[in-house]
Amino acid sequence: MILPFENDTSRVIRRITSAHLKHDRLKTVITIFAITLATLLMSSILLLISGIITVNQNGGNSVTGSYHALVSGVTQEQYNKLSTDSHIELLGLTAPLGSVNVGKDRLNLSYSNIDCLTLNGLSVSEGKMPLQENEILIEEEYLFSQKIDAKIGDTISLPSPDGQDKTDFRISGYLETAAKGTERTLYAAIVSEEFFEAIGGWDTFPQTVMFRIKSDALTNQADVTSMAIQTSADAGIEQTPSLNKSYINLIQPSVLMIAAAVAGLAIIIMAGVLVIYCIFYISIISSIKEYGQLRTIGMTAKQIKQLVFREGSLLALAAVPIGLIMGMIFSYVLIPQGFRLKHVLWVCPAVIILSYMTVRLSVRKPAMIASAVSPIEASRYEADGIHVHKHRQRRLTPLSLAGNQIFCYKRKNLLTIASLVMTGILLLGLSSVLSSIDAKEMSLSGFPRGQFLVGFTNQELREKSLELAQKESPFTDEVYTALSHVSGIEQIAIDQQLPVTNDLQASESNAAIVGFEQEDMDLIQSCAASGIVPDYKTLRSENQLIIGRGEDFVEYFGVQPKVGKTVTLKVFDGTHSENMQFEIAAVLDQNKIGSHGDRIDMMMLPDDSMEKIVQSNLTYQYVISVDNDFEQQAEAEIEQIILNNPRLNVDTLSAAIAQNENFLQGMKLTLAVMITFIGCFSVLNLLNTILTGIIVRRKEFALLRSVGMSQKQLSAMVHSEGLIVVSAGLILSLVVGGGTGYFLCIFLKNSLMNYLNYQFPFGITILYCVIVLLCSGAITGTALKYQYFRGIISTNYVLS
Repeated sequence: MILPFENDTSRVIRRITSAHLKHDRLKTVITIFAITLATLLMSSILLLISGIITVNQNGGNSVTGSYHALVSGVTQEQYNKLSTDSHIELLGLTAPLGSVNVGKDRLNLSYSNIDCLTLNGLSVSEGKMPLQENEILIEEEYLFSQKIDAKIGDTISLPSPDGQDKTDFRISGYLETAAKGTERTLYAAIVSEEFFEAIGGWDTFPQTVMFRIKSDALTNQADVTSMAIQTSADAGIEQTPSLNKSYINLIQPSVLMIAAAVAGLAIIIMAGVLVIYCIFYISIISSIKEYGQLRTIGMTAKQIKQLVFREGSLLALAAVPIGLIMGMIFSYVLIPQGFRLKHVLWVCPAVIILSYMTVRLSVRKPAMIASAVSPIEASRYEADGIHVHKHRQRRLTPLSLAGNQIFCYKRKNLLTIASLVMTGILLLGLSSVLSSIDAKEMSLSGFPRGQFLVGFTNQELREKSLELAQKESPFTDEVYTALSHVSGIEQIAIDQQLPVTNDLQASESNAAIVGFEQEDMDLIQSCAASGIVPDYKTLRSENQLIIGRGEDFVEYFGVQPKVGKTVTLKVFDGTHSENMQFEIAAVLDQNKIGSHGDRIDMMMLPDDSMEKIVQSNLTYQYVISVDNDFEQQAEAEIEQIILNNPRLNVDTLSAAIAQNENFLQGMKLTLAVMITFIGCFSVLNLLNTILTGIIVRRKEFALLRSVGMSQKQLSAMVHSEGLIVVSAGLILSLVVGGGTGYFLCIFLKNSLMNYLNYQFPFGITILYCVIVLLCSGAITGTALKYQYFRGIISTNYVLS
C-alpha cells in the first residue's frame, strides 16, 4: 500500500530486478533449474500417491482384487436381485467350469462377466468379451505355450473338462492377467454367457458373486461390513458375505504411505531451500557493493528486500509451470491408469504454494543481508567479514593458497558441504537397507520349514468356505504317498485348520483354529506373555485354546483374551455344525514370536483335539522340505503331481526368490532415480559455488598472475579448493550416512525385517564419490578454460 506522502517506486524496482536477472545469467539459469526440479519432484510425489490410491480403489490391483464382499453358492434369482440394488457399483459373477490339462499346461475354464474381470484386476488386452455361444476369451500366452497358430477371429478346439470330446471356439479377444513368465503352467479362459446358459450353468456349476459398494454410500470400514450384510440379506442370501479386508484396508491411504509422502516433500523442500539459499547468498555477497550503491542513491532497506524477493518470485514464476508440466508427464508415464484430472486440480495449487514457500524461505536470509549493509560497509565488505591479516614468513604454494581461500569463504563452502552431506545421508542410508536385503533370506522368511507349500488354490478358497473345500479334500493318501517319494525328500509337515465362526447363527465359517503338535510346545512356552503354558497332554484332553495373536482376537471378538476365560464357537466339518466352548489356556506375547510367525496364529488347538472334534480331513497345506541338492528335480516332480490335482497349488522357494530379486531390482532402480534427482541439488550447488567463485575472483586471479603465478599454478590452486571442499563433504557423507544406514538397518531388523543382515554399500558409495569428484573437476576445468581464454589483458583491465 502506497501512502499519500510516499513515492511509488514499484516501477523502478521492477526495472532494476529485470536488469539484475539479465546481467547475472548464471544465477538465473541455475535457480530456474533448481526450482523446476523441486516442483517436478513435489508434484510427482503427490500425483503418484494419488495415482496409487486410485488404482487400488478402481480395480487395478490384481493381488487383492477391488471388491468389498464375496458370496458363494448364489442362485440366479438372488443374482438378479443384486443386479438391481442401487448401492452396488460393480457386480461380478463367476462360475468355474473345470480345467483342461494339455501336456504340462493347465487351462482353467470359467464364465465371468466384465465386472468380475474388473473387480479381480483383469482386463481384455485386445479384442472383446465373448458374446456368442462359440466365442472364448483366452490368454495369448497359452496359445504361445501350446504352439497354436491362431489369432483373434480364428477357431480353436479345446477338450472338455471331462476329457470326453472337444469343443470349437472362436477367439474373441485376449485375456490379460498379472501372471507373466516362461515358467507358467496355469492359464485361464472365459466362455460367453450364452455358452454358460446352454450347458445349464446355473443348475450345474457353483456360482460366486462379488460386489463393490458405491463410495458415496460409505464413510468407514464399519459401513462396508453392515452395508455388505444388508445388501446380501435384501437379495435373500442367508449366508454372511466374505469381506475382502485386504482391499478395504488398501483403499484407505496407510499411515506409512502418508508418512513417506510427507518425508519426501520435507526432504525436497529442505534440499530446495538449501540450494536456492546458496545461490542467492553467493550472488548477493558477490554484488554487495552494488547494493551499497543503491543505498547511496536513496533506496531503503525495505526496498532492497523487495528487490531480492521480487527476483525470487520472478524466477519461481518462470520455473514452477515447467516443473508442474514435467511432473504431470512423469507421473502419467509411471501410472497411467491412476492419472486423473481431479488430482491435477488439487495437486497444482498445493505444489505452487509449497514452491513459493520454498523460494521465500530461501531468499529471506540473503535479502536481510543485502538490506542490512550500509553504503560505507558495502565499500569494504568481505564475504565472511573483515579479516585481520597477520604477516608471517611462510612458503606460498597452490595448496596453501587454496586452504586460505577456503577459510576466507568458509560460509559458502560449508553450505556446499552441507548439501553433499544431505545427499550422502539419503544415498547411504537407503542403499544400506537395500544392500543388506538378500533375496533368498527375504524369501526364506516365508518358507522357514521347507522349500514347497502345497495348498488349496486361491480360486478354491475364494469360491468355497473352508469346510466345503475340506469336505472332499484334495489332500488324499495318494497325493501324500506321491509327494513322499519325491527326490531328496526330508520331511512333509501337515498343517491343519478347523473351520469356526463366532456368529452362532451363521451357516458357514469365517475363521479357523490352527493346529499344533507336541514339538511346538517349546516355541509356545517361549512366547508366553506370562506364567506357564499347560503341557500338551492337558491341552489335548481339555480342548484348551492358545491365543497366539491377541490383537486379531480383540478385533474378531471385541474383547481382550484372558487366561481361564471361555469362548463359544460354531465348529464346521462340511456336513454339520456344532456350538462348542473352549477355555483359554494361555495368551502369547506377539513381540516374542519373531521369525516363527508361520507357526503362530490367532487361535491354536492341539492337532489331536481337532481330530477328536470332527472326523473330516482338516489338512490345510503340506510343508515339504527336500535336500538342497535335489531342489530343482523335486520341484519338477511336485509340479507334475499337482498338475494331476487341479484343486491344489504349489508355492516354491525358487519362485519367491525370483520374485523378490525382481522386486529388489525395481527398488534399486527407484532409489537410483530418486537419489539422482536429489543429487542434482548438490551438483547445482557445487556448480554455482565453483563458477561464481571463479567469476567473482577475476581480480584476484589477475593479481596473482601479475605477480608471477603461472596458469598451471592457478589451475592447481582452484582445483585444490574444489577437491578439499568435495573431499570434506564426501568424508562427512560416509561417516554420517554410513552411521545412519547402520542404525536404520538395526532398527528394521529388530522391528520389521528380521532377515536383514547389515552390509555397507561399497559399490554405490564408490560410484557416488567418483561422480562427485568428476563433476567437481569438470566444472572447475571448464570455468578455468573460460577464464583463461579471456586472457590476462582482459583480466588486468578488470583489475584497473
